[in-house]
Amino acid sequence: MLTKITIRNFKVFEEATIELGSRVVFIGPNNSGKTSALQALALWELGVRRWAEKHKGVLNGTKERVGATINRNDLIALPVPVANLLWHNRNVRKAKKEDNGRRQTANVLFDIDVEGITDGTPWRFGLEFDYANEESFYCRALRLPEDGKQRMPLPDAARSIRVAFLPPMSGLAAREDLLNPGSIDKATGPVKYKPASKPPIVVPRP
Repeated sequence: MLTKITIRNFKVFEEATIELGSRVVFIGPNNSGKTSALQALALWELGVRRWAEKHKGVLNGTKERVGATINRNDLIALPVPVANLLWHNRNVRKAKKEDNGRRQTANVLFDIDVEGITDGTPWRFGLEFDYANEESFYCRALRLPEDGKQRMPLPDAARSIRVAFLPPMSGLAAREDLLNPGSIDKATGPVKYKPASKPPIVVPRP
């Protein structure tokens, strides 16, 4: 069972911690993050699978920095036309001034950190996501807070989690067609009626 999710720098969330349980209902106004929280869970589950595939045999903690690649077309639960829409305020780069006066550019990451309990044993596994280009980005296990170098080991319980996200209505589209007023009027215009069917006339034989 999942017990908590912490989201940083993802879509509408600058930072948020959400307690989970056997049954959770999200209630709030539009654009408050209800769908984004569910999408974060779905993205975390996809990231776990990609990280496990990329680093088979080194899942018990690694300093490896090479991330697993995720293409935006793989994001069935959260379709986006460009990858940077997943970042809070679409900020994927930040500039900072070094002591020597030079400006250095660094990538802005977003994190999804999930905790749970399986068979009475608590576990935790988080991922960081790093922008690559409009079509793809990387995911890596978060670093352990103890030393800041070693990355979190992937628990078997986390790897076995499957998240099913059912989008509202008929699903979410990555792109929406822009229709001019004429096209809208044509699509919603006059209703075509079928001619009324008249019952056959039966003439009795003499």
